[in-house]
Amino acid sequence: MKKLVAEGLVIFTSIFASFSVENYRESSEEKELINDAVITLGDEISSNIEYTKEHLKQVENMHYVASVVVDNFDDFELQDVFQMHSDNPYIYSIIENGELEYTKKYEDNYFVFGWWNAWEPENVFFQSMLYSGKLLEIKNKKLRREIESIYTKQEERVNGMSLISKEISGEIGNWFIEEQNKYDRDVSISYLFNNNKNQKLKNVLARRESNLNGRKQDLENYLQALQNVVLLISTEYKKLD
Repeated sequence: MKKLVAEGLVIFTSIFASFSVENYRESSEEKELINDAVITLGDEISSNIEYTKEHLKQVENMHYVASVVVDNFDDFELQDVFQMHSDNPYIYSIIENGELEYTKKYEDNYFVFGWWNAWEPENVFFQSMLYSGKLLEIKNKKLRREIESIYTKQEERVNGMSLISKEISGEIGNWFIEEQNKYDRDVSISYLFNNNKNQKLKNVLARRESNLNGRKQDLENYLQALQNVVLLISTEYKKLD
């Protein structure tokens, strides 16, 4: 009987040890997976930090130009605005390797007033973590809430303000079209701004200035939140060899 009991204990211990080792292995693998996922998300957020810094600079320049134009509305001509943009650019083209090339040569158009700069941060990996459930596996509640806030509330607010910029830009474009249609001959954009500018145009440019000021503040808050999250991630998660 004692022999049978001893053999039973040995078998039980072996099975229990086997389950324990397997559970430990699975737990370690899960921890490695979530660790790698958070590290990758941190890389995406770091990329958004650089994108946001450049976007914030563009919005600051747009705000500056709009402010100066409104303050000197009666005295400025379109060439003066072009020169200001050359010193504080925000109109750009995307060239090789995603690099930006800012415009320093100008055609006769109103883009210097109507350029609104769409808001397009990366969020592919966040969406992957969200729908796979990996986001919920982040044990640090503060970090998880910060990440969720960045990719939802804060990005939605910044994007909402950029869409208001787009709407205002459309109103500015409509002003130039309406003024052009008053003539039975070809009239340049420069001529319209230099000679036909009125209170209606000044009002919409003042709205543009106010909107851009709000965008600037939201982007500054968003950038700070991104930097805080990257610091939290680097403190708790390390790249595995």
